[in-house]
Amino acid sequence: MFVVIRRYAAGAGADEVARHVGEGLVPVLKDLPGFRAYYAFVGEDHRPVSVSIVATRADAVLANRRVRDWVAANMADLIPDPPEVTMGEMLVDAATSEEEAADERVGAPDAEWVDGGV
Repeated sequence: MFVVIRRYAAGAGADEVARHVGEGLVPVLKDLPGFRAYYAFVGEDHRPVSVSIVATRADAVLANRRVRDWVAANMADLIPDPPEVTMGEMLVDAATSEEEAADERVGAPDAEWVDGGV
């Protein structure tokens, strides 16, 4: 599997970007061959970030082209500059189920982030 990370310049409102992406871009991505997952968030540095996971490098290249074209056509006013793009083969893949994640959240105090490495 391949991962594509896009980091955009700060500035656009997170709620508005999320609405546009959820309503418009996600359906486009889900229809692409090799689509596995898509995540978007605003980093603590206030920069929108997206993470796409696809089956192959060719799927990653196609997804990146579609994202670039969609953003230019639909969100140029919110995200005028092209993102920094990092792409590579996934080396480790791990996830929890919804039930495991819910169990971990119950009663868990807010914790301060400590950078532990990778």
